[in-house]
Amino acid sequence: MNRPPAPDRGPRGPRPPRGSRPLRRTAPSVVTLLVLVEFCSGVLQGGFPILLPHLGDTLHLGAGAVSLTLGVEFLVAGVALPLSSRLGDLYGHRQLLRATLLLTLLGYLVTAVAGSLPLLLLGRALAGFLSCWLPLEFAIVRDSLGEHRGGRAVGLLVGSLTVGSTLGALVVGGLSGAGTAPAPLLWGLAALAALPLPVVWFLVPESAVRAPGRIDWPGAVLLSLGLTLVLAALAGGSAAAVRLALLVVGVVLLALFVRQELRSAEPMVDVRLLARRATAPVFALSFLLGCALYGAQGPMLTFEAADPRADGYGLGVSTLGLGLLALPPTLGALLGAVTADRLGRRFGPRAVLAAAYGCCALGYTAITLAHTAAWQVATAAAVSGYGAGIGLSLLPSLLMRRLPADRTGIGTGVYNTLKSLAGAVAGAAAAAVLDSWLLRHGVPTEGAYLAVWVGCALLCGLGVPVALALRGAARPGADAVGATEAVMTGAAAR
Repeated sequence: MNRPPAPDRGPRGPRPPRGSRPLRRTAPSVVTLLVLVEFCSGVLQGGFPILLPHLGDTLHLGAGAVSLTLGVEFLVAGVALPLSSRLGDLYGHRQLLRATLLLTLLGYLVTAVAGSLPLLLLGRALAGFLSCWLPLEFAIVRDSLGEHRGGRAVGLLVGSLTVGSTLGALVVGGLSGAGTAPAPLLWGLAALAALPLPVVWFLVPESAVRAPGRIDWPGAVLLSLGLTLVLAALAGGSAAAVRLALLVVGVVLLALFVRQELRSAEPMVDVRLLARRATAPVFALSFLLGCALYGAQGPMLTFEAADPRADGYGLGVSTLGLGLLALPPTLGALLGAVTADRLGRRFGPRAVLAAAYGCCALGYTAITLAHTAAWQVATAAAVSGYGAGIGLSLLPSLLMRRLPADRTGIGTGVYNTLKSLAGAVAGAAAAAVLDSWLLRHGVPTEGAYLAVWVGCALLCGLGVPVALALRGAARPGADAVGATEAVMTGAAAR
């Protein structure tokens, strides 16, 4: 039976303008269409990182530059997530999904033709809009199915993303290992990024509800410029005086951003939530975990691909080997996500979160001490992935239970923004370390990788006392958001 048109919401805002009214489409078909979109998203997220080491060789990029390309994606994601969500609330989530699909496609096209680092960074910056797909899809599903049935559909979207990510890593790795050059595979990924366009453009319905208000454009500009300058200073590549000037200006802009958000009636990021006694530790844990996971992603890939005969370290694995080595942390993260709620109910969220951060610290410590064989790296990554899966599963539900009912949307937006921005900062810092400790031009020393892993272990270890310092018991009950967060852990834990 066709879904009847949504009723006029009156005070919630005007009906959608002509040309953007909801399509008459059944709810199950909407979920099926968005599952297809998320499968493509998963393949893109799992497949591209496998090509990074080969792409770095083709463009003659060092390990630091490779790590920086991932940091740029996280930077764009951190700014785009709250902005696209707010724009979707105001003008329609399908409209914003269309826009982010086009930007992501453009990013993969630019990546496919990139012949230099600046062009590659531009491509990956545009590809960072891929992170906006899932939250916008959640809003469309909830509008089509309602909150209760929409929560069940979240599991299908998350599962499709997970399967796509795993399959993307294996297929891209297998094709590259069989001798396929990076360029055709990059064009293949660009073609895959184009597949969801007709689906979303013509078949997915528009959400009916509109929120009142406006966009905090000054805050968005200050945050974007401030973070860009800070990351440019951390990434290096220029004189010390220039980097110091970039850092100072970036910090000043971020301070102005905080001032703007405190004065704004409708801030893009509600920074007041960061100082609340009940939520501040959860935000801190999110930032720490984001730094540890995303900061090591690029270095781990280049280390695994390094030739031990030429560099004296590394595993020397092919791209197929990189895809296979992605499985242990992914499976560990999924296992952590599945067991997190049960463990939290039995032992309490504080103890379980502390143990999860301890697992992450243990995994990075193990990699630091033993990393000469693939099984050593895979085992340690699985341990870290398991802890990350628990952390990223419990933290969102824990946060939602500590937020006032009317601050849930803003609070979860701050949480996701912090996690992505942590990846950007950590990626730039890891790139600076890899570019500073050089064996020869473009090739870091083994000590540079050890420094990155030790830093990740320390950040995760710092999460243990922060988790134990959490106060107050969360209300009992499972939350579907945890599974959503955990699926992003597989690629990050590599």
